[in-house]
Amino acid sequence: MTTYEKLATVIAVMAILQPWIIKMWNQYFKKTSLTFIPSSKIKLYYNRSGTYVYLGGVIEAKNRAAVIKDISVKVIRQRDRAELDLDWSSFMAPAFQSVGGKAITTNEFARPFKVEAGSLYPVFVEFGSTINSEIERLAEIYGILSAEAKSVVGANVPIDKAKQALINSSCYQPFKEELLQGFYWKKDNYCLELTITYNDNASKKYKFNFSIDSDEASKVRENIDKSMQSVIDELYMTPTNFYFPQKEFVLADE
Repeated sequence: MTTYEKLATVIAVMAILQPWIIKMWNQYFKKTSLTFIPSSKIKLYYNRSGTYVYLGGVIEAKNRAAVIKDISVKVIRQRDRAELDLDWSSFMAPAFQSVGGKAITTNEFARPFKVEAGSLYPVFVEFGSTINSEIERLAEIYGILSAEAKSVVGANVPIDKAKQALINSSCYQPFKEELLQGFYWKKDNYCLELTITYNDNASKKYKFNFSIDSDEASKVRENIDKSMQSVIDELYMTPTNFYFPQKEFVLADE
């Protein structure tokens, strides 16, 4: 075999092996690159579930697949550095669906999922408190309010009078003061830290800034009364309309 033939053979073998070499390199040596691309807006909530956040976007994985193990949010109020730690609780459908002529959203419990390399995976997540004492206290408050609501509702009692009777009950004002004391959404500047944990405890963090003005803070605070009086709305099969501010994704300066 001549030198030229040997060289041609080596080149041919390398051409055959090249895709496998690249695949092996990407699979075993290149690290996963993860990117969160936000969409829609950050939604700030307060209702019977307490204080929570909703946001959506897509997660892109490059080089290698990524198993998303957890997504969490920390909100920091800038004036007093008060922190709100939340973890993923539900995946929400990004669009309303119509069932029986009524607009509803569907959701499922948050759980780990896999994003294949070179693909985009949409995520629309509600983040709730993981502090058991807070969850249990809210359940206790609304359990007592529900029992009180049943005692003031009657066949011939209008909904407005039923709500006023609930407001006049001995438990209403102390509970309202307690909820106001722990109310988080105040007029201020905030930083939201989004942390995505994937694979072997690797993580990617994003920071976004937003502000709540006095008008927004006042309207969200009204959700406390709406939440408490929603126990009456339930008995009258009337929807409760809550206010929630929506904020753009504005990346924080590092």
